[in-house]
Amino acid sequence: MIQQFLEWLNTIGIPGLFIVMFLEGSSLPFPGLIVVLSYGYVLSPGYVQTIFIAIGMAISYSLSSLIPYFLGQKLERYFPQRFKKGLEKGTAYFKRYGIWSIALSRPFGIGNYISYVAGISKVNFFKYLFLTFVGIYPWSYVMVLLGDYFKGNYEAFKNYFSSFGLYGYGAAIVVILTIFVFYKTKQKKRVLTEVREGGHGN
Repeated sequence: MIQQFLEWLNTIGIPGLFIVMFLEGSSLPFPGLIVVLSYGYVLSPGYVQTIFIAIGMAISYSLSSLIPYFLGQKLERYFPQRFKKGLEKGTAYFKRYGIWSIALSRPFGIGNYISYVAGISKVNFFKYLFLTFVGIYPWSYVMVLLGDYFKGNYEAFKNYFSSFGLYGYGAAIVVILTIFVFYKTKQKKRVLTEVREGGHGN
């Protein structure tokens, strides 16, 4: 059964991964993490290729997160009471961290509620999209690589992180971002050097 599932993912390819992220961002109850880990194992991309895959994942997630964002703007009064408890937690988180809660909450379950809260709070559309992308991109990058590392095994992943803890996850994100910034800075310096050398040559 598991092998058939992995073969099915392999057949669909990267577009299927983007669909998974779209469903995840729409706040539908969907085991997105499990499928993303499985995709990481099936695709087994390298560090560089994952940069571009994660961009596609983050764009797909960000666009679909507009669904709860607009629902929050239009349908706040119609939310069921049970759902409003989650919204209250999201609102408290939003008040504590401001609009940056949109980015900070993305890797966690409360992120789905933050999308509604952002809509209810009338957060600027472009700021919302930008912060959503910033928040989900590191998660996308790290989870694809971890899926490859754990061979798509969610239980192994869960057991590891129960001991590794939240701080380890945060550290992993910081490391990834640091590497990315360092890479971009180095690339810019190289381009500037080439431009200067080209100018001297003329």
